[in-house]
Amino acid sequence: MEEIFLLELLIVIFVFFVASYVFDLATRKMLKLERRKYFSYNHINKVHERIDWSIRITFMFILLTAFIINYSYNLWFLQQYVLLLLFIIVSGITRAIIELKYCKKSKEALFTVLQLGFLLLLFSGFVWMMTSTAWLG
Repeated sequence: MEEIFLLELLIVIFVFFVASYVFDLATRKMLKLERRKYFSYNHINKVHERIDWSIRITFMFILLTAFIINYSYNLWFLQQYVLLLLFIIVSGITRAIIELKYCKKSKEALFTVLQLGFLLLLFSGFVWMMTSTAWLG
């Protein structure tokens, strides 16, 4: 049973990364943008770097606090997947705003918003699959 779960989880993760990669390639080709490094996170400028690290540290604190609170109370809005989804949204919107404000190419901001929407769709589908179906165990 555990081997099947791990195999299915690996398949889901593989599909997630392949879909994300194909979306990235297709969207960048349509918008005529150069490719970013896939597993790197390049900050636009020092302002973006400071804001981004502030968001990351704040969410780490929120995750730790939520873990402690959820030990006694099981609140849906403090579940890790909800907080991760919120982090992805806040981080993506921040990057899009900074790109729109400071980058010469406004298509980068459009790409960031499209990528954020697609990743949210994939992530939401994965969370739905994990919580409401018995497909992964």
